[in-house]
Amino acid sequence: MSPADPLALLARSPSKEYALLEFAVEWDAPVETEAQLAAALRVFVITRDPLDWLPHRGSAWVTVNGDGDALELPLYVLREQLDRRLRASGGELDGGIGPLCESVVTAAAAIQGIVLAGGYPELASRGEVPGLLSQVSDDGGRYGPPSVTARSQSWEPLGLGAIQDLVQEAFGPVRLDRSQVALRPVQPPQRGCPACMGIRFGFPGDLADAQRAMCPEHRAEADAETAFRIERARASNPAGWRAIGKASARTNGLPEPPDTPVPQRRGGAPGRNDPCTCGSGRKYKHCCGR
Repeated sequence: MSPADPLALLARSPSKEYALLEFAVEWDAPVETEAQLAAALRVFVITRDPLDWLPHRGSAWVTVNGDGDALELPLYVLREQLDRRLRASGGELDGGIGPLCESVVTAAAAIQGIVLAGGYPELASRGEVPGLLSQVSDDGGRYGPPSVTARSQSWEPLGLGAIQDLVQEAFGPVRLDRSQVALRPVQPPQRGCPACMGIRFGFPGDLADAQRAMCPEHRAEADAETAFRIERARASNPAGWRAIGKASARTNGLPEPPDTPVPQRRGGAPGRNDPCTCGSGRKYKHCCGR
């Protein structure tokens, strides 16, 4: 079989406990107003949910990423859930994953204006829009079976982007800026410093790795940029930020932070005696509800 055969890839054993495969899902004919949403769909099969310490997590999740110029509908499906669906569909990948994908596109089309404007994550975190996986039918749907191809060549480690998507689905958006970092020129340029050479760095991993070779001025600037981005992310959603930290630690085999974030309540503020949604462990009335 070809290395890019989706079923062959699924049958392989990943080298890491937390890993993913990305698939492309396409329908033969444009689906009217849903065409743009279908094109934005990204499908990932994951070996294990890094947020499985949360109750009632289910086995498939979807969120929306949009900044006005780009739109993504990332769908994550547990490998064991897809295996069950494949058995039920006679081993046909399009029949196993197609209804999940169609549910996402159909539900997104119903609130298309919100999705395209990038407002879905904030509204979803307050329970004000329907879930994009709320109505999954295995009866063949209006689009027909899709074509499913592999975008991955092998299982890949579950990275920060996937963790951020899954945390957003559970806790609402966290403003973690992962855009590339370009540090300002310094005079005179220092030999061997990658920032002095004009290199841009992915955040956070590439920037942290490159700091060891940076000149003192750029090392200090990198520290300041990292601190700024982390503090903004933490302030934007304390519980979500802690969830990112906990999930990232477990996917990398590191000790997990001791505090367990509390999932966001859907559809309203917590009661005064409920645990605070920031994950502090204190009652809402003694914490953010004061």
